[in-house]
Amino acid sequence: MEKYSKFNDINAVLKKAKTTLDFIEKKYNGALHDQEISAELLVEIKDYLGNLRSALDYLRNKVSKYNFPICKTEKEFENATTDLNDDLKNAIKKWQPFQNNQWIEWFNTLNNKSKHITLIPQKRKEDVRVKVSSPNNGGSVNWGSGVTFGGGVSVMGVPIDPQTQMPVPNNIVKTEKTIWVSFEFEHENIPNGISALPFLKGCFEKITNMITEIEVLIKQ
Repeated sequence: MEKYSKFNDINAVLKKAKTTLDFIEKKYNGALHDQEISAELLVEIKDYLGNLRSALDYLRNKVSKYNFPICKTEKEFENATTDLNDDLKNAIKKWQPFQNNQWIEWFNTLNNKSKHITLIPQKRKEDVRVKVSSPNNGGSVNWGSGVTFGGGVSVMGVPIDPQTQMPVPNNIVKTEKTIWVSFEFEHENIPNGISALPFLKGCFEKITNMITEIEVLIKQ
């Protein structure tokens, strides 16, 4: 069985978070044709974020009575860690938002808002990706929905129709069109373009790595 922490309480909530994450991923994959994520799945995400946050707070409580600090400024961090020795402070400091770890600030925002105020909705986003390739190993050209071609543009010798943004019908190249579906958080403090499922999976990986690093400095 997977062991994420040397402390039983931390390991228990991380194992629960991983089980929930696997369930969330399965539900996301089954919702690719839906226009929105169900409220039931948003509750699972709330619980998942809460368990990750609990793991961090349990970790801090091994050495003090306070919660794990997530601070936007170094001054705020210094004020929140006066009870820690320098080794622990430095180990925790490297993961802070003011150390170019904006992800943990977004994680904290999502957890706090969904736990205390309301479930965080998500919007469906489609990204059309086109790949044009030569059948004779002559290379390929790729572009996404953010690329727009004007009139008179050609790709690999084939004109692009400015109306469809696709190569005109031809016998020269092979054209593949793929529609990628993702869901993004709808919150004023979360930047556009943050795809929910990869972000949630990344939080688990980074937080388990963080806990592993910090636990080395804590005597059991």
